[in-house]
Amino acid sequence: MNYKKLKVILIISASLFLAACKTTGEFTGDANLTILVVDENGSGVGNCSVILSNFNKSENGITNENGMCVFSNVPSGEFRLTGQKNGYSKLESEPFNFINKGDIFCFEIFSSGQILTKVEQLYEQRDYKNASELLDQVVCDKKSSLYAAICLYKSYGFFLQENKKQTLSELKKMKKADKAFEEIYEKIIQKIEINEIENESQEGEGETL
Repeated sequence: MNYKKLKVILIISASLFLAACKTTGEFTGDANLTILVVDENGSGVGNCSVILSNFNKSENGITNENGMCVFSNVPSGEFRLTGQKNGYSKLESEPFNFINKGDIFCFEIFSSGQILTKVEQLYEQRDYKNASELLDQVVCDKKSSLYAAICLYKSYGFFLQENKKQTLSELKKMKKADKAFEEIYEKIIQKIEINEIENESQEGEGETL
């Protein structure tokens, strides 16, 4: 495929970063539309489920080992691409125009490790809103250790905000997901609940006085 005259367009949203890179060559009628999904290191992400859609219809596909997927007989027009793969951020593109034959559209998704690192940085900046939105973008099975890790990061974020109710909620989700450390999570939950009851009791005594 022709990668000459490569043009990179970067679109930034609160949840993920999308890069659309394309070549030139106008066409009429239908043509093959090629998409490329890469991670934060520029490596192709294989086995990523994708959906190409416009106002009329949608078509499913899956990327090969190089992160590429070709949709055949696609007319020119405006499209969106969504997709997902466990352990990565969701793929939700802005609208893009397919008007040049041979265009290759590149979309960047981030690994869970990269997202958790970014969340740690956001916590240091006390940017809890964007940190929470990033964590919500991670695709994972609710019975996996990754889901438990996401819940742990969320609970820590709520803890930093002194939101005990949400902290407990995320810890309980984590306990269900990660059975290997169920007893440890239960002890932490109990300590937080006891501390919360004691604080409520002290507040009640203060009001009485």
